[in-house]
Amino acid sequence: MFLRQPKVNASITPSSKRAAREMVSGLDLGVMKYVVELGPGTGVFTDILYERLPKDCKVLLIELEEEYIQPLKEKYDDRFEVIKCSACQLSKLLMERGVTHVDLVISGLPYTLPNEVKDPLFNTLAELTQKGTCMRWFTYFPFWMKKHYTKFPLRKASFVAWNFPPMWIYTVN
Repeated sequence: MFLRQPKVNASITPSSKRAAREMVSGLDLGVMKYVVELGPGTGVFTDILYERLPKDCKVLLIELEEEYIQPLKEKYDDRFEVIKCSACQLSKLLMERGVTHVDLVISGLPYTLPNEVKDPLFNTLAELTQKGTCMRWFTYFPFWMKKHYTKFPLRKASFVAWNFPPMWIYTVN
């Protein structure tokens, strides 16, 4: 997918299980009630959420690529709602579901999103993080990524050398 659509897919290969564990490292998943994952792809990060989130936690998976939708729907239980749409629809999706608080947003989206997606998405993420939502995302190129995330008080949460390619994980809150 990366080779066909590098602006949509962040990597040539799925992230490692070690990267998935690092993505949620230090978070108290056991108290979370609502989680959003942007661009779950093959579900590497979703697997960790499935294993560790409480049974009453709802998870909204927003995926644009058709080929990932059905496998995600089949793999996870009814706590996980899989929606095929652009991440720029996040605010609308939360409103439609009556969600007023999101505990965690995990993003597998590349930083090279087009402005028509990035602008509304980043506005929604900024509102959520100002209300206490924790946001986690990764990059393979932190110098370039930081130029796109200037509106967020990001800090490095982890570096995962045992991933191909190696990844940096960033967090807000």
